[in-house]
Amino acid sequence: MAIEIGMIGAGEIAQTHAGILSADSRVRIGTVFDTIPARAEALAVRLGAHLARNIEEVLEKNQAVFICTPNTTHTHLALQAVTAGKDVFCEKPFALTLNSAREVRDAVRKAKVHFQVGHNRRFALVYKALQQAIRDGRLLPLSVHAKMNRGELVHPPWVGDGKFTGGFLYETPVHIFDLMRFFFGDVEWVQVAARAHQNQELDDFSILLSFESGLQATLKTYAHASWHFPFERFEVFGHHSTYETFEMERLAYTASLQAETLTLDFGLRSRNEKWGYTEQDRLFVDALEGNGACPVTAEDGYRVVELIEACYESARKKQVVRLDPGVKAGKTD
Repeated sequence: MAIEIGMIGAGEIAQTHAGILSADSRVRIGTVFDTIPARAEALAVRLGAHLARNIEEVLEKNQAVFICTPNTTHTHLALQAVTAGKDVFCEKPFALTLNSAREVRDAVRKAKVHFQVGHNRRFALVYKALQQAIRDGRLLPLSVHAKMNRGELVHPPWVGDGKFTGGFLYETPVHIFDLMRFFFGDVEWVQVAARAHQNQELDDFSILLSFESGLQATLKTYAHASWHFPFERFEVFGHHSTYETFEMERLAYTASLQAETLTLDFGLRSRNEKWGYTEQDRLFVDALEGNGACPVTAEDGYRVVELIEACYESARKKQVVRLDPGVKAGKTD
C-alpha cells in the first residue's frame, strides 16, 4: 500500500517535491493545501490529489506531510503535525528562534515520529563528493573560506521581507551554515561584522567561525551581489591541497604540490539530482518504510538555528559569541 503524503504549500519548492514524490511508486500524494486556493487546485489537479480546505484536513487524511510554506510559518505547522502524530518533512529553516527550535525538537522526541529538515545541499552531488574526500582522508581540512551571495532580494518579493524569512541569514545563507556543521563538526565560537544596505535589515556579513576541532573558517554572504557565477562556493585547503566548489555544477581539486588539477563536472545531471532534492526525498520515504533514519534531524535543524542566532548576536554586540552547550546564544521568543 502506498504511503499517503499531504502537501502543505503549493509554491515552487512544493512543486519540486511533488514532482519527485509522484515519480516514487511507494508514495501517493493524497492531499494539497495552500492559502492561495487557485495555486493549490492547480497542483492537486496535476497530481490527481484531493484539494484540502484547511490544514486539519491534510493531517486527517495522510500519514506524512511536506511543509513547504514561508519560513515564519514552519514552527507552528511542524508542531501541529507532530502533535497529531504525523511524520514530517519540513523545509528549512524549521524555526527562527532558539526557543521555537527547542520546542519543535523536543516535540519530535516526545512524539517519536519521523522528522526531516530540508537542507538539500547535503545531498547535492558536488557536496557529496567533497564530503567523501574528507571521510576517505584524501582531504584533511586545515583552512576554509565560503561564500553565499544572492543576486537580489526582489524575485520573489518575499525573500527581501524579514517578516517572511526571519532575516537574511535564514534565507539563502542557511544552507552554508548547515554544510559547515556537516563537513567540519560543531562550532565553538563566531565573530561577525555586519551592516545593512537596504530595508534596514542586516544583509552584508563577514563571519569568522572557530570549530571545536580547532579549524577556522570564514564566510562572506551578501544579499545584493548579482548572479555572477559562482554565487555559492567552498574553498577547502589541506596540506598542499585545495578543493574548490562551483555552485552545484562542479568540484575542482589539486591533491598535492605536483598534482594536476582535476575536475568533477555534474553539469549534465538534472537540477533535482545536482541540487540534492531527489536523494533527500528518497531518503525520507526510505525512513517512512523503516529503512534507515531521517538524515537531517530536528537536532540538526536546532543546531543551525543556534549557529545563526549566535551570528546575529555577535553582529549586534560586536563581540565574539561562544556556542557553549551550557549557555545558548541568541534571541528568545
